[in-house]
Amino acid sequence: MTILNCSAVTCIYNKDQLCSRGEIEVMGHDARVSDETSCGSFRDRNSASVTNSEKESCGCEKIRIDCKAHECTYNEHCKCTASAIDINGQNAGTSKETKCKTFACKC
Repeated sequence: MTILNCSAVTCIYNKDQLCSRGEIEVMGHDARVSDETSCGSFRDRNSASVTNSEKESCGCEKIRIDCKAHECTYNEHCKCTASAIDINGQNAGTSKETKCKTFACKC
């Protein structure tokens, strides 16, 4: 599993810059740069569709990461092989406003 540092503090799953979801999905099928990626698991904590049970989980330092960024150096069969990644999105309101800052194009 991968160590995750997440600055998307507006995400319902963010607990002290750790992820309480236990796994995330990095999007960016055709990404060539970090700005073309996103955390597909991001959910805005201010969204009316969020349930109370999601708010009570604790954060995990190591999580599973499904990676759809096929051109990333760390993508091996849609799984992230990086030892650690950074998800950026301090003021994110949607998934598209987050980025995998560890993305490195093998192109």
